[in-house]
Amino acid sequence: MLKPKYRNKFEAHAAQVLGDLCEYESKKVPYVTHRNYIPDFTGPHTVSGIEILVEAKGYFRVGDIQKYKAIRDCLNTHEQELVFLLYNPTKRVRKGGKLNMKQWCEKEGLRSYTLEDITDAFTT
Repeated sequence: MLKPKYRNKFEAHAAQVLGDLCEYESKKVPYVTHRNYIPDFTGPHTVSGIEILVEAKGYFRVGDIQKYKAIRDCLNTHEQELVFLLYNPTKRVRKGGKLNMKQWCEKEGLRSYTLEDITDAFTT
């Protein structure tokens, strides 16, 4: 068996103390943080009646990506849809990153719009 690579010296020392009592990073434990989300705008889709939750974004702050993925995953897709109204769709998600905001939305299965076409979110 390969010796695990520890993240820091403290974990390596803890592994020595714990010996065969424990395994290092052997499991993933999912967790949920219960919070409330207040979308910037909401309205019904004119055909399906699904509630459209519009988040107007100029840029993503640290932690926003995880937050919006968690919100998307919690929605009942038959009742609500999260869409983004992007100020600048070509702005990079992270400084030096490869994806821009529109590409990130596409990758995550989220529709995105600009001020020129946001009304399409409620009709198409």
